[in-house]
Amino acid sequence: MLVPVTPSVYKSQDGEDICWAGFFTGHRVLNATQVAAVADRLLGTDCSSVAQLAQKELAPCYARSAGELPALLLHSATPTLRALEGDVAELRADRVPHDVATYVEARAVFLGATADLSVGRTAPWAEAVSHWGVPCVDAGDRDHYYLSHALLTLADAHERGADTPLGHVIDWLRDRPDAVIRLYALDLEMQIFLLWLRRRTGLDRFVTDANSPAVATRWNRKRHIHPTVEAARTLTPNGLSADALLAAEQRLGEAYELLGLEIPVLPGYTVLRTDVSREAFVAGVLDAAELLRTRYGLRAAGLKPSEAGDGARIVGNIDLGDTGRLAAEAEAAYPLGDDYLLEAWAGFLSVELDGTRLPVVPSGHFRYGRVADGLTLQVLNGYSWTGNSYLDADAWAALGLPDEAYRTIRGALEAIRAAFLGPESVRDGSHQGLATGGVDFAVGYVGGRFGDRLLVGAIDFNLSSHGAEYLRAFQDTARREGITDRYAATRVFRPSATQTLGRMEATAAAMTPAGGLMRAVACVPERWGMVAATGPDPAAAARRTDQLLAALADSDGGV
Repeated sequence: MLVPVTPSVYKSQDGEDICWAGFFTGHRVLNATQVAAVADRLLGTDCSSVAQLAQKELAPCYARSAGELPALLLHSATPTLRALEGDVAELRADRVPHDVATYVEARAVFLGATADLSVGRTAPWAEAVSHWGVPCVDAGDRDHYYLSHALLTLADAHERGADTPLGHVIDWLRDRPDAVIRLYALDLEMQIFLLWLRRRTGLDRFVTDANSPAVATRWNRKRHIHPTVEAARTLTPNGLSADALLAAEQRLGEAYELLGLEIPVLPGYTVLRTDVSREAFVAGVLDAAELLRTRYGLRAAGLKPSEAGDGARIVGNIDLGDTGRLAAEAEAAYPLGDDYLLEAWAGFLSVELDGTRLPVVPSGHFRYGRVADGLTLQVLNGYSWTGNSYLDADAWAALGLPDEAYRTIRGALEAIRAAFLGPESVRDGSHQGLATGGVDFAVGYVGGRFGDRLLVGAIDFNLSSHGAEYLRAFQDTARREGITDRYAATRVFRPSATQTLGRMEATAAAMTPAGGLMRAVACVPERWGMVAATGPDPAAAARRTDQLLAALADSDGGV
């Protein structure tokens, strides 16, 4: 049985004491001043210069797939997506948190091989490297929530002459100058650490599977999907159709302004939070609601944080006429610090997959700088992602979904890739910087001036490593092993306190049918787990994952 860290007290920004228990890391983080001080000590520069250095010394990997070169696995949750704040928000709402920092480390081992080196420090990560036989370095520091903060702290000690585990990492890289560094996100903290690590190895540069610093920071959020309220107010909508108005508003947003990017979206507005008073932020949300009502005739919207992942902190289906509720939700969002989007609420098209009715919220992906084949259909629990089912064009059509929607999504993905290769991206500093990521789409109805027409719109940009990569990595494994099944699915669940990765994998192996493949991907007891299965069609793959979860529940009293 894996044992979490010792319980402690987390003090929130408003002074509330929150019990931090059941996690496999502590809640300590480095603040901006501390990160800047570490950058100065390790690199002799301030944080404003880090991205420029990283652009020169850290190169994205486009041409090679996993397994062709040795890899250093350094998956850390990122402050950019406010993972800690998401876990704390779950605690405050009396819900079970995901322990994002731990599951990001633990599941990354599934991407590794015996020629690689994995760095981590949590108990589920240690179980995973032992189970999969991936060589490892234990960073040891479980006080810091983010692995990247633990690594910066270790590097600082190493620079002062301490004997740290990083010595082994440095030697391993020196012996393998062609290694690819596999990351969850190349945020500021990870840039600082890798720049220091490169200098310690003496290598000319590192190659990573992550996006460039500009893409990893500026574009790995949602605020560029919609114009700000202030920008939208500069547009006079007189006489414009709903579609023409939506297109005109999108051209006022960051994506068009900086990259010339135009893709299908839902109506919505960005409400800025940085350096804005609480009263002005609340007023901005109410102003966005008025625009949605008066310009599009809409009745409901969702309030979404720009810098959060996995559906965290989304408040959905808010009545746009209920100004009291809107103001209250804005008040609650304000202390969290990031910009928000108020976006048209869609009644999603739904589809039946193995007897379960699912909303049509597909995702498309980028791998090694290219648009990945097919799409994945997300499985959601509320607003949280809980798995994927792979669909190609044939499977999409077989489910009775409109061909035009599939083509629209695939076209949008190609447009996004092209934007990061175009002339505007050179000026933006993001040229050729998109190596990996995913984009979520809504397929549904918003009503109002759009009537009963089906809309397709991008609703989230996850331009970092993402959960669907584990489905695609599992498909890679299946192909290498000669599995004939064409489709695959993953499912996320909450393992019991006594569950282990080894037991999950043994159960999966015992249930695997001839010609198929079933696997356990990760296990963080009482927090987060993932399983995967292939199938001759999407329904069969989904059925096998559900059967595996049922077997795991029966074996230990609950999932």
